[in-house]
Amino acid sequence: MRGNKKIIVLVLLLLVFLYEILCYLDFIESSFLLDIISIIFIIISGILLFFIIFIEKDIFSNDNRLFNSIIDNSDTIYSIINLKNEKVIYQSNNVKDILGIETSGMSQEQIYSYIKSIPIIKNEIDNWDKKDKYVSQMLKYSIPKYNYNIWIKLKLYNYNLKGEEYFILEVIDATKEHDKQHLLITQASDIKLRENTLNEITSKVYDFEININVLNNSYELEYFKKDRLYFGDEVRGIYTEGLKKILEYVKETDRENLYSILNLDSLREHFNKYELDSIVVRYRVGNEIKGNVWLESTVFFLTNKGRQNVSILTKNVTDDALAIREQNIILQNALNEAKKINKTKGELISTISHDIRIPLTSIVGLSDTLLSSNLGGEVREDVENIKSSSKDILKVIEKLLDPTKIDKEDIEKEEKRYSIYKMFKKIENLSKEYIKDRQIKLNIILDNNLPVVLYGDFRRITNAILELIYNAVNNTSEGSINVSVKGKKINDSVKLSVEVYDTGVGIAPDKLNKLLEEDGTTGLNSVKKIMEVLNGTLELESKVDSYTKATITYMQKIVEDNKVRQMIANNKSAEVFDLKGKKILVVDDNELNLKVTARLLTPYSVSTTLLQTGEECIDLINEGEVFDLIFMDQMMPVLDGTKTMEKLKQIDSFKTPIVVLTADAMNGQREKYLESGFDDYISKPIDKKELSRVLSKFLK
Repeated sequence: MRGNKKIIVLVLLLLVFLYEILCYLDFIESSFLLDIISIIFIIISGILLFFIIFIEKDIFSNDNRLFNSIIDNSDTIYSIINLKNEKVIYQSNNVKDILGIETSGMSQEQIYSYIKSIPIIKNEIDNWDKKDKYVSQMLKYSIPKYNYNIWIKLKLYNYNLKGEEYFILEVIDATKEHDKQHLLITQASDIKLRENTLNEITSKVYDFEININVLNNSYELEYFKKDRLYFGDEVRGIYTEGLKKILEYVKETDRENLYSILNLDSLREHFNKYELDSIVVRYRVGNEIKGNVWLESTVFFLTNKGRQNVSILTKNVTDDALAIREQNIILQNALNEAKKINKTKGELISTISHDIRIPLTSIVGLSDTLLSSNLGGEVREDVENIKSSSKDILKVIEKLLDPTKIDKEDIEKEEKRYSIYKMFKKIENLSKEYIKDRQIKLNIILDNNLPVVLYGDFRRITNAILELIYNAVNNTSEGSINVSVKGKKINDSVKLSVEVYDTGVGIAPDKLNKLLEEDGTTGLNSVKKIMEVLNGTLELESKVDSYTKATITYMQKIVEDNKVRQMIANNKSAEVFDLKGKKILVVDDNELNLKVTARLLTPYSVSTTLLQTGEECIDLINEGEVFDLIFMDQMMPVLDGTKTMEKLKQIDSFKTPIVVLTADAMNGQREKYLESGFDDYISKPIDKKELSRVLSKFLK
């Protein structure tokens, strides 16, 4: 446009000059008025030409600088090439920011040549048909200098302007888009895995399930174990008709009670009155030839988006119907409490969790006692693997089946007692496994004056510190990573400061801010969110090619103010001491659990008495027997541990401390049992260090 203006003005000036020359040579008759007009036109044209050449040039130059500034600060590299002469028409200057390529001193042609020679970009260009517009899938690109991966997309297309054809290449930083997609896929996978795990556990614990749609009176009966078809083949159809067929298999004396609970009107009444607590019912099926089979059905009331469904899970309890009945009454009370936290699903999960922990208690306990004996090398290794695997299963159960966690945000606090020394030993072991063969030295330095036992969100804090260490490892090819832990006591709490310092490549300031500001739940962003929940802080400091330092600070309550140096000095697997002359009573309805507990007590030289019911315990104390300590199982028939403890404390002469033994190890249970009157708490499987702690507390 500017070129056209110049040509027009120049042509007009030439015409005026030609007119003046012709007048001067007398080829054209001149006049005073025309001479004046010519002079004025020459002056105005000169001003316009000056404006176009000089002033307008500066304006357009400023526009170009503004355009370049916008492009260079975007997440896209632009290259424009004239296809006719293959000349680079335009190359943006943001190549270093996106691809990490040093471009200072390079011409536009050299920069473009380097970009298109990158293997993943060259491959996409070679495979393009040179006609249709093409957008690539996300490609992984490693920035050479920092060993840092990003994701890019390419856009390739031709553009025709006034007969000239141009090739345009856009290289787009798609890292944020990739991270969002990856997060969505990971979350969907985790949800599906948890659902499959729960379904598998349910099918192992229960024999069959009946699902009822209360609104349309339909049902479906599904057997988990094909050798236990209590009501004939699997069926589906109208529920009122199906219930009549089911009742034909039930013992006549139990039909009326079962029908009163499961008839359609009764189920609808529960939804109408919002009485959605689960119901447990026991009944018999079978005949005179096969004998009676005791079944226990748990009825769950479920609502979702206006739908009203009932799920009935049933298992065979023939072996010990009376004991199971009493046990499930206790479980029902616990489930009702869980219902307030997490509705019906929590009740089901809690039941499954307890049923799985019971056999694992014996496995871990027997493994401990075997490891205390003189075992051969291979046998000892096998027993250690059994114990380790069993504890891993317990951790999975706690993660998947804690009813206080289902349907809650993953970032919620989970506070409990923990040893800061043990926590950092675990962090050290996991970090060294992550480092493996890298040329990196890990140093963890604990302030010797830190309190040994704290109360707080142990799991979240561990994850945050590990995330900082893993981030340091990823940015350090060789050198060292130092973890420094300090604390300042404030009343009954301690303000902890954990600093992770590495001698790696460092992180540029703009990249450092991006890592904290990105949407997602991984890396430094995850640590930042954890600190926000714990009312703590995260501070970052880094210098490229030098170091990175991350520091978190947070408050924790002090449980035991013994110093960490004492813990380090006495860090043994379990201190065994002589308690000869002391008498201990163990009450547990499970014979195998009694055997395990007795073996664990043997090294202490105590006199041990074993009983299987709360009634026997009360009778023995009433007969005048005196003990120095009582270990009391919680889940027992007729009289559970809590009821037995309450009756014992009603005896005037009774002064013996009582420690509850229980597989009820979910979050918050320790506090519940201590508030009910027990003197201490040990979860099953019994940990040898915990046993040593309790014996030392009451008997040493």
